[in-house]
Formats: sequence, structure tokens, C-alpha cells
Amino acid sequence: MGVKEKSRKKSSSLAKRAGISYDSRDKGGGGSRVINWKEIDGEVKFYQPGVGKNAINIIPFEIKSKNHPLVKQGQMEIGELDYCLDIWTHRNVGPSESSVICLKKTYGKACPICEESEKMKKQGKEKEAAALTSKRRVFYNVEDVRKKPGELQVFEVSHYLFEKELIDEARNEDEDGFIDFADLKTGSVVKFRCSKISQGGYEFNEFKSFSFADREDSIDDDLSASAISFDEHLNILNYESIQAILFGSDEDAEDEGDEDERPSRKKQSAKKSSKKDDDDEDSESDEDEDEDAEDEKPAKKPVKKAASKKKHSDEYEDDEEEEEKKPSKKSSGKGKCPHGYTFGEDADDHEECEDCDVWVKCIGAKKKGD
Repeated sequence: MGVKEKSRKKSSSLAKRAGISYDSRDKGGGGSRVINWKEIDGEVKFYQPGVGKNAINIIPFEIKSKNHPLVKQGQMEIGELDYCLDIWTHRNVGPSESSVICLKKTYGKACPICEESEKMKKQGKEKEAAALTSKRRVFYNVEDVRKKPGELQVFEVSHYLFEKELIDEARNEDEDGFIDFADLKTGSVVKFRCSKISQGGYEFNEFKSFSFADREDSIDDDLSASAISFDEHLNILNYESIQAILFGSDEDAEDEGDEDERPSRKKQSAKKSSKKDDDDEDSESDEDEDEDAEDEKPAKKPVKKAASKKKHSDEYEDDEEEEEKKPSKKSSGKGKCPHGYTFGEDADDHEECEDCDVWVKCIGAKKKGD
């Protein structure tokens, strides 16, 4: 089956995917252990938008693994096309300053870093807790239409700064749908403006003025065939490995199996061996490397200023402050909302949904009901 024929059969999933991204657009907001780039054949090149006007084609990829978050939620299936990988990560974790996938927000499992963050909140250590909070990241296969046509590049960026703006603009309210910008044959060139914002000793990108233009040609078959299926290269560490990275007891911890092999919550509680808090110096250092200030990574990493421990953008401040104020809740089991709302119907409709332990299952049930 040719690439073009496959794209015709699978392109409908892209419109569905845009709807999923729109529905969850307001949720949130280097030594990476998130994706195993070395597993991917050939050189992986990373896209860095320039200051001013930019134009890219977003190239969809085939979902190939059950570890794709939306497959886990029951919203998409292996074999469908997706235009971005949307996951939650903890960044600059522990002495090794690693990035790891958040088990709680991505898969609805127990996460030692989220637990430590809640512990810090209860102790009144708001800055330390904020430094451990997970951040929402997105990965795209893109073609830089103006500067490097015909070349596949990977674009990793903050969901809050890019995908949220993109999907808001793609919403077609008149037709109750979305501009199918990622379709291989009938999609659009995505245009946007990029500005450099300096704050707190950091320089990062801000994305505005999104628009969509007709492509002169459909996506080249070779280019679409080379799109990386990010989900099959995810590095999903288990509970103990992430805990070891967090407390520095095993800085060389590697992949210990996918999230289905993680221990139950009861076993996790019994196995917690470290009760010490991060000291203020380590915690403030983590805060300096937050989501927006590292938006350009891996191509450009901002230089720290030792005296600066500030938040890095107005948008991020609003996003983080909202998250910090959310109360800590515990799940009361499958099929039941721990906050008194209707399970499978009220997902994302209330403040408590932001940090709810059963959100993944609840949003999946809601989508199935729709």
C-alpha cells in the first residue's frame, strides 16, 4: 500500500486528534530521558523557529505503540495518524538534572515526583513544590517551508506557548470543527510569529499570530514516510527508577520497563526509602529551569544568573499560580469522581480536574460517551 493510499484511509484521525487537543488545551501548562533519540535511524535534526515570521508544515506520524497516551486513554488506536505527541514531563530532576515522563499526568499512575511536590506543599515550601511540578510538552515532525524545504525536523516546545495557541486558532466555530492543517494532501502551511522574551535572566520564545495558508504542493511521500513515530521511542521509567533519579541514589538509572509493569500504590508506599527534603539550593536551581525558559532546548539553553530566582513570563506565572492553588486530592476508585462530580461527564469542567488522580480514566470515559 502506497503512502498516499494509506494517508487517505487514516487522515480522518487527524481531525479527531485536533478535537482532543482543543478539549484539553487549558490543562496546564537536554539530559532528557523522555525519548530515546539514539534508537531512531539516521540523524535527528531539531527545528528552531526564527525571530519574526515562520512557516512550517506539520507532518503526521503513525501511532505504533500502546504507550501512546491517547491509546492508553482509549481515544485513539494503533495505526491511526497523529500530528503531535502530547505528554507531561518533569524537568531538571535530581542531581543529574534529568527530564522524565510524569507517570501521573501522562498515564494516571503513581509518580514519586508528584508525591514529593505534594509533600513540599504541605510543608509550606511553595517554590520547591513548583520546581517539581510537571510541565506539558509537545513534539512535532515539521518541515521548515522557507528555510529547509524537504527536510524533516523535530520541534519540541511548551504546550502552553505553542499548541494551545495553534489549536485555538484552528478552531472553526462556523462549521463546528477544525482546520485540518496536518492532512498530507489537503493540509495547510502553519504560519506564526516568534518573539524573544527576556525575563529573570532568561531568553525564550513566545508564539503569536497563527494563521493557515494553502500549500503549493501536498507533502512529499519520502518526507511523510520519514516522520518519527514518537510513541514507540518513549522512555517510560518505572516508579523506583524515577525515585532514584529524584533523590540521586542512582544517577545512571535507565529504562526499567513500560508503565504497565509499575508496582501498585500499596507496594510503592512500602518501598519508599528516602524521607529527606531537597535543600533550598537544589530546589531553587530546578525552578530556574522551568517550562518557558527552556522553550528553545535543545538548540539553545539560556544562561543562569545566580541571583535570579524569578518566574519567567506573565503567561507562565498565571499558569503555575493556578496549578499551585489546586488542592491535593486522592482518588476514591474507578468510575467514581473523588470531588463529587459525575465521572465520565464532568472531566475538565472544574478546577479540581487539573490535579485529579482519575482524570485520565475520566476523560477517556467522557470521550467514549461522546
